[in-house]
Amino acid sequence: MTARYQYMTTEALLAEIKTAFPPVAMPRKSDLRVHHDGCYHCDFLARDIDNFRGEPVGDAVIRVLHRELSSLSAKGWVWALPHYLPFCLRPEAKYDQSETEFLLYSLAPEKEFEADKRHQFSALSRQQVTCLIHFVEWLKGHPHWSAYCLSEIQTALDFLESLDP
Repeated sequence: MTARYQYMTTEALLAEIKTAFPPVAMPRKSDLRVHHDGCYHCDFLARDIDNFRGEPVGDAVIRVLHRELSSLSAKGWVWALPHYLPFCLRPEAKYDQSETEFLLYSLAPEKEFEADKRHQFSALSRQQVTCLIHFVEWLKGHPHWSAYCLSEIQTALDFLESLDP
């Protein structure tokens, strides 16, 4: 899809995110979750996120999302990423990096979960997948992430490049 490892500056990546991921309205509560009724994790995600309906998506929403990224539906990912990706690039994010770490894990599924993750990313456009690749490449060029999660970065790049939106 793209040439391997094209490091972008943070500013250039933020501009690309803004273009590739226009904000969309929060999906209905039932459309936020990947599983329908009866999934404990999805129930928590839908309930906790729905408490913020109508409010700007801020740090509190991102912190709730990061705990349950695996429970987001395809529509939920399209809604969340315009807010979540810029959050990971903010200078303040370097102090509590769990949101970025959990996103990276979500972008690097183990083989047994790839089909589920493909379904969750099925609403993303080619431009959005390319932007996610650029985000992961940015992580690869970052001193902390390249030292801490290099294998997950490579897995994420391989997985994202295998998507065909």
